[in-house]
Amino acid sequence: MEFSSRTVRRSQAGLSTALACALTLLAACSSKSKAPRVYVLNGLDIPVSVTIEADGKTQTFEVAPKGQATPDVSGDGNVKVTSTKGELISEGPAVFGKSESKDCFYVYNVVGSAAYSNEDVVYGTGDGRPRKRLRAGSINEQECGIDYPFVEPPNTVTVKQAGPAGTNLGWLHYEGDGGWVVAVNALLDDTGESASLSRGKAQQIVRAVVTHDPQNPALPAIKARLEQLRLAMPEAKPGNLLDDGRRRRR
Repeated sequence: MEFSSRTVRRSQAGLSTALACALTLLAACSSKSKAPRVYVLNGLDIPVSVTIEADGKTQTFEVAPKGQATPDVSGDGNVKVTSTKGELISEGPAVFGKSESKDCFYVYNVVGSAAYSNEDVVYGTGDGRPRKRLRAGSINEQECGIDYPFVEPPNTVTVKQAGPAGTNLGWLHYEGDGGWVVAVNALLDDTGESASLSRGKAQQIVRAVVTHDPQNPALPAIKARLEQLRLAMPEAKPGNLLDDGRRRRR
């Protein structure tokens, strides 16, 4: 028995996805027989160099502007992101799960710059209330219950004749072109109880652009948007953008 999806499809013509492995370097797409379980996303308009130290191993690779890499890493680790000029953008801990885990994917999003979502695709009558969780601004996420990670889900799926009349399947996908401008505007659109947190995340992304891509043509429009909301335009801040400056307890 087949059921057609009732979820409206969105174009994913922007960010490089798993359909375009050639845009990832070194660690990305290293094995055709092993499906990726870790995704490193870069929503910035500049390439970045990423070094991951995890499980006793160190990997360094480049992620293209609005690009994606799928390194073979696992365990708890540390991620350092620099510009191709060697300027530090961010550094901090990250979780990539166990290598044998098949139930979850792990996403590392450079300074939260990529606009992506975890969404339930509804087929037939569905199964419970579908959810959509915007991940713009999020740095490191464990995404479980995902059937289609950064690939387009099918229009129809086949279920057992005696089974339920529908189902929901998990889908990770980009919003718009998936870049930092989409991420910032989506965060600034938040008027709910998390609006203050979302605005802080938006300003962090903008600070990364101001610091490392100061001539970006989208900055004037973002500045105007911030001014409309009576928010300060972030200034350049060389160094670790994930370091909030608070004294850490030893």
